[in-house]
Amino acid sequence: MAKMTIFEAALQVLRESDGGPLHFREITKRAIDSGYTKLSGQTPDASFGAALYAHIKRAKASGQEPTIRQIGSGQFALSKKTEIGALKLIKESNAKVRSELFDRIRELHPRTFENLVGALLSSIGFENVVVTKYSGDGGLDIEAELTVGGVTNVKTAVQVKRWKNNVSGKIVRELRGGLKTDQRGLIITTSSFTRDSKKEAEAESKTPISLINGEQLLNLLIQYEIGISKKPISYLELDLEQLEDFEAGSDISSSGQSLGLWPLPGGREKLVESTLKMLRDIAQTEPTNNQMIDWMRATFPKAKSEKTIKGYIRVLKTLNLIIFDGEEIKITEDGSKALTKDPKEIILNQLRACVAGVDQYLDALKERAMTLEESHEFFKKELSVDWETNYQTKMRLLWLENVGAIIKEGGTYVLV
Repeated sequence: MAKMTIFEAALQVLRESDGGPLHFREITKRAIDSGYTKLSGQTPDASFGAALYAHIKRAKASGQEPTIRQIGSGQFALSKKTEIGALKLIKESNAKVRSELFDRIRELHPRTFENLVGALLSSIGFENVVVTKYSGDGGLDIEAELTVGGVTNVKTAVQVKRWKNNVSGKIVRELRGGLKTDQRGLIITTSSFTRDSKKEAEAESKTPISLINGEQLLNLLIQYEIGISKKPISYLELDLEQLEDFEAGSDISSSGQSLGLWPLPGGREKLVESTLKMLRDIAQTEPTNNQMIDWMRATFPKAKSEKTIKGYIRVLKTLNLIIFDGEEIKITEDGSKALTKDPKEIILNQLRACVAGVDQYLDALKERAMTLEESHEFFKKELSVDWETNYQTKMRLLWLENVGAIIKEGGTYVLV
């Protein structure tokens, strides 16, 4: 199997996962495991992440719809073809212009229509296109040549029919009967073809006749911009996800992991329990942001502030347990695992994968125990940050204690 580019491999992984979303590290793992790429090096996931971000940036810069979209930090999914707002207006406008073009070409004088088709054939790649002398008797309208692969020259005799009625088999037989020995036939109409004409055009042991109906003709005119001009359009989309990240001061480390980590409601010793409560509701209801905020207020009476509640929801996004697709909050594959397997083990895995410094800290504890102060200095050095307080260090230690990865003995933290 031919190896894919990094982006092609990522695209294939997303297609196999029903469109995602998946974190770029999981995309990398699946692409390598499936043999889609032989990417080497110490940070293949960084290459995948960069390729995905670059695709979105290039597509938007050129005014095109990206094949993939970003959902939250490091999460990617196949783009949905939404038809809302500006996109819906554009689609409706295009449909109107398409209809007007079709009406207009069906009103053209037959000779003008022949010239139009001749210009289209030249745009497609036909050479020596000659619109024959106008007779109005239904004879041969255009002669042209098409070179295939730089080797074979196919001479083509063309009849054009600016008709409302469908082209019959009789017309196909008449064209074939008038062909020279080195010619192929082509019929182009603004209408369509009868069953008999299609059968006759494809008849075995006879010179083949190609057929282009009105819909196909219209598509070709639009593709080659004949009677149509395309205008690049830029439109703005509100990215609430990004705004929330800025509001929370959520920075991303050079490894793509989150530098910020926060608690959940329900008590400092109940982070896992609160996580599971939130995940169960999201799995069952797939709420909007506002619905989730209402549920949080009803479930955790001390959670009143909308800003604070959004911070709680963001914790599960940071750990890749949930995603927001622009309309609803949904549980991820890792979130489902937390509900069906050992939740502490799953959450620990997510802390290692998504929160900067956690994996390195646990490895360091294998060598020696650390006090809170030593832990804080470790994170500052490891992450090259200048935290003025030890709040983020405490949050990491609190979560690791809750999932049973570390315990505090005396004044030091050790691995369980």
